[in-house]
Amino acid sequence: MINEAYKNYLIYVREYLTQHNGINSPNPLHPFRSRFHHTIRVLHWCFRLSEEETDIDKEALYTATIFHDIGYTDRNNETHAKRSCQAFLEYARTQHMAPELVEKVADMIAKHSDKGLLKEPDTSKELILLMEADLLDEEGAMGIVWDCMTLGNAHTNSYGNAYYHIMESSNKPEPNPMVTPKAIKYWEKKKQIAAEFAEELKKDLMIGSEYFDF
Repeated sequence: MINEAYKNYLIYVREYLTQHNGINSPNPLHPFRSRFHHTIRVLHWCFRLSEEETDIDKEALYTATIFHDIGYTDRNNETHAKRSCQAFLEYARTQHMAPELVEKVADMIAKHSDKGLLKEPDTSKELILLMEADLLDEEGAMGIVWDCMTLGNAHTNSYGNAYYHIMESSNKPEPNPMVTPKAIKYWEKKKQIAAEFAEELKKDLMIGSEYFDF
């Protein structure tokens, strides 16, 4: 059953993003990216990652997730975490949220962009799960679709260009940034999907064939 409080939070976040031109990506190559839909997907990733956790504050985690990107606009999004924190605090005051919950949520929102905190021993489990969920979105199969849609908007002129872009983006080599066992497995599976797709595409395109050299 849907949590009515979270539903109301999401409605508010959608309206806030709309009013501040923050729903759609300002990058002309990424008109398909919705910040609001990203938020919903990250929330579901948090549901998955926290499903078996018994020692965390799930209300704080889910609330922080819903508000973590509310501060996006059509410019200067390097500071969106700070703006998101401020927007949440303003909303929390109007809703008379419990001070302890507000403090936890605001702290997570303010810090969620600093992914270096994933490896810090003092980082709370809730913040770790939020950052992992944030990173898991738009990887694997979604990452490949993102690459292809981006290239379509850039009017790329060959399948080969798509293959090399995928190799540099969704299939680029990078260490697993996850911390919790479940997130580590999800990340590895996503990277495996991207790698297998790229390998099949390479075979289908006959990449490396000597007949393309003349």
